[in-house]
Amino acid sequence: MSSDTTNQFIIHDAINEGNILLAQKLIEENSNVKELFKKDDDGRTPLHLACSINNSELVKFILSKSPKYLDIDEYTDDAGFTPLHVISSVGNVSIFQLLMNLDPQPDVNLKTNTGTTCLHIAIGKNNYEIIKELIETYKANCRVKDKRGITPLHRAAAIGSQPIVKLLVEKGKININATDADGLTALEEARLEGHQEIVSFLESMTES
Repeated sequence: MSSDTTNQFIIHDAINEGNILLAQKLIEENSNVKELFKKDDDGRTPLHLACSINNSELVKFILSKSPKYLDIDEYTDDAGFTPLHVISSVGNVSIFQLLMNLDPQPDVNLKTNTGTTCLHIAIGKNNYEIIKELIETYKANCRVKDKRGITPLHRAAAIGSQPIVKLLVEKGKININATDADGLTALEEARLEGHQEIVSFLESMTES
């Protein structure tokens, strides 16, 4: 890494390069909120990056240097992702819980620039444990649509995950017949993708 200490994103660079000890040292030296939550050229804070590299110790360290009252919903990157969106994609449940225990508690229904929520994102990556937490513990909105009209059920049907589809149907208070911007239901999406088990399951639900 460059020794140029005038680099305004030196903490970000240390994290991106996997130099966690240096990142911690720099955070220790610059542990004011302005530096700790400075955004890089993509709008990402060190907390975004620590989540993206799936490093729970670094996340804990950053949070230990943060104000007691920390609203991470205020820290969105250029794509509209908060650190909670990032970890919903990465799939680390322990980091997810660390963030959900913050005061104030993050909004699980907050949307990115494309209208996706943490639930959409976690389903897209098949992160079942986080999906289960979002639905059962934090009562995430399972009927929400992104800007293309896609619901969490559409996503689950598209990736062919029967466990996620069943969880949404049984616990999510969803509308099975909801359509996206192309007029497709989740059943039709599953059929297009060739996920016959999902097709059979959703057909049985619509007939009951």
